[in-house]
Amino acid sequence: MQNPSVTDLAERLQHAARTGVPADPADIPGLAEAYAVAQAQRHLSEATGDRVIGYKIGLTSGPARKAFAATEPTAGHLVASRLLEPGKPVTATGLFRPKAEVEIAFVLASPIGGPNVTAADVRDATAAVAPAFEIVDTRWRGGPTSLPMLVADNTNAAAAVVGAQVPLPADLPAQTSILRIGTQTVPGAATAVMGDPAEAVAWLARHLARSGNRLEAGDIVLSGTLSTPAPIHAGDRLEAEISGVGGISVEVV
Repeated sequence: MQNPSVTDLAERLQHAARTGVPADPADIPGLAEAYAVAQAQRHLSEATGDRVIGYKIGLTSGPARKAFAATEPTAGHLVASRLLEPGKPVTATGLFRPKAEVEIAFVLASPIGGPNVTAADVRDATAAVAPAFEIVDTRWRGGPTSLPMLVADNTNAAAAVVGAQVPLPADLPAQTSILRIGTQTVPGAATAVMGDPAEAVAWLARHLARSGNRLEAGDIVLSGTLSTPAPIHAGDRLEAEISGVGGISVEVV
């Protein structure tokens, strides 16, 4: 049987996100093909009038990379329709295996690009940071069984909630977090994000440079989860506090 094309896979995953019917697993040869599928999804979204407002970074912890035999993090894009307004609930209907991640969102004041970007460059280019929830989900039936499947599915990006912006703390790697879901508490730490969330954003800039792209002023970057992703369900209330950055909450309906 002939392997499905990049466009076909992108359309399957977009259809799954729209309808709540998961896509059948696919054999994707490698990361180049996987990122091509994710890029094709970006074009499909833009063709419907949606717009890309930034990026998300996945597999920013050692254990997460080990689970997928990955040698580096992964990148996905954020579209405006998936960024929830403050106070708006997360709708669980149509999601498959949603999980909540506590993240630090970077809001950029100036572009960042090139193969040699450092965490210091990121700090210099950052207008503000904010506490954020990323809701991750898989559109593959049964979930991704390979790294290329994860990447092709836009690194599981499903929705995001971004809180109030604050100045970048000078000691960002020292910050910790607490996620509360009912009586469950999940601790986290900024050091889980490549040792420093600014380093994760620097990695993203270097990654984009490989394809001749860069981070732009105004981009929102979800830098990676501070804590273990937590399954969520309708009826849950999510509350998170990141020291030095602030708190955020959202209802799941």
